[in-house]
Amino acid sequence: MKSHNCGISRKHPARSIVAFAVQLAVVASACPSLARPVPQTGCQKRKNLDPKVDAAVEQFRSSVPAIVKKGKVPGAAIALVDEQGIIWAEGFGHTDRKRRTRVTPDTPFLINGMSKTLTATAVLLAVQDGLVELDEPITTYLPDFKVYSRYEEHPEDKITLRRLLSYTAGLAVEAPLGNSFEPSPTVSFEDHVKSIGGGWLICPVGSNYYYGNVSSDLAAYAIQVVSGKPFEEYVNQRLFGPLGMSNSTADREQILARRDRATGSMMAMSAVPAVYPALAAGCMYSSARDLARFIQLHINNGSLDGKRILNESLIDAMYTPKGIIAQPDVYYGLGIIIDKRSPERIELIFHYNGSGFGFLSFMHWYPEYGIGCVVLTNRLPHPVLGELALTLTDKLVKGKILEKRFPQPTPDPNECVGTWQGWSDHSPTAYKPQWSKYCGTHRLRFTEYKLEWWAHLAVLILGRDKYTPQIKVHEKDGFLSLTESRFFDQVGLPRHVDERLQELKPGLFSTRSGISLDFTREVPTWRNYRLTRR
Repeated sequence: MKSHNCGISRKHPARSIVAFAVQLAVVASACPSLARPVPQTGCQKRKNLDPKVDAAVEQFRSSVPAIVKKGKVPGAAIALVDEQGIIWAEGFGHTDRKRRTRVTPDTPFLINGMSKTLTATAVLLAVQDGLVELDEPITTYLPDFKVYSRYEEHPEDKITLRRLLSYTAGLAVEAPLGNSFEPSPTVSFEDHVKSIGGGWLICPVGSNYYYGNVSSDLAAYAIQVVSGKPFEEYVNQRLFGPLGMSNSTADREQILARRDRATGSMMAMSAVPAVYPALAAGCMYSSARDLARFIQLHINNGSLDGKRILNESLIDAMYTPKGIIAQPDVYYGLGIIIDKRSPERIELIFHYNGSGFGFLSFMHWYPEYGIGCVVLTNRLPHPVLGELALTLTDKLVKGKILEKRFPQPTPDPNECVGTWQGWSDHSPTAYKPQWSKYCGTHRLRFTEYKLEWWAHLAVLILGRDKYTPQIKVHEKDGFLSLTESRFFDQVGLPRHVDERLQELKPGLFSTRSGISLDFTREVPTWRNYRLTRR
């Protein structure tokens, strides 16, 4: 592929643990101004493009600086790719709010949840290598792993890599150690994963789709144990190295050593964590150019630069729907969202987004058209990701500038399970006097983040009880009930208000949705987040 220097010249839903800062900004706002021009750096564009494609690319790239400025985004990196390689890639803005370093297509960004797609591909490579099998119980590889369920005995014997990668294993969203509320840099990946053990499942194994970060981490840890290599080393040797993804890593030490990496910026936060222990689920860094190579691998059904990397049968397994995310026609495969929503979207699209720690990103490809795009940004939240992410590819596809060249089978939902809706047999337990010791306000541990001074003031004005992560456990109408603070409304988690609890065993309670309030642990937990009595 030949390149030349280009010269200088839709909203997407996202979950964030501190998106509540949007409300704080109503009282006090100290967001940095992006009045200066947004630089464009490191542009690469393929020569001899079809004139219509070239015109669409030029029209879009000329619009990006204004979009970035409108969203108050410090920096962005974008790459458009097809089966041959990069069509266009460029960096916009800066790696941080102080504008010290310009973003290029090689700038590493935290990709958060998009790590799951890379992890799934790495696990499939381990299957290809004969290290593991998709449908073998996880206890084959982790014999000491044990979880509990109100629905079945020995649920760990039914949990497989396929169910972990498809989020049908019933595990909770987070682990007690090293989660996104308490992303301690001193917690090891091993300790993070081991803290999953001893917890309680949300829903029966294999019965429903339920999103959970810990599933990807548990799958990756199995690869670490079987291969005898740290997961970050394995994924580098088997995925990043062969694909030439030289600016990608899950190694926290390597990440922190990169002075040219992007840093996250979050409204109301003066500092956010750069790394955290969920290496496989959300702590990978990568660049636009590297992720374009990854998308190219998938557009070519597992081949890259004429070399077979991943068997087609395993690619097919990845793209086979296993869970229904939304109706109509939005499914989850193995680490990938399969979307053929109508009439809003009539073309098959594979995609994933990443959101958290001051970063918001999106990658997608149209497999039938052989075209894909990745957008990386370092601000959260911001309103312009959709404009950056889908505008160009939608123009090429919906504008009929490109034609279908790679026929794909229609996603078959016959093997799918539905999204978890709750426990039909939930039966709240009548209040017992001895439960008074559990009643009161419990604050979720919330560390490694630093609020701006004005945000501290805003919290005081708006009400600390409303905008801090905490729960109130209380007796109401003869039942033990739980109410979450309004913080949970702001982070994309359905808030529980006067939720009646059922006792599963002394000190352990559950909501209808299967979330546990656990006072039996050394440190009590709610949603697997550790609690401190206020």
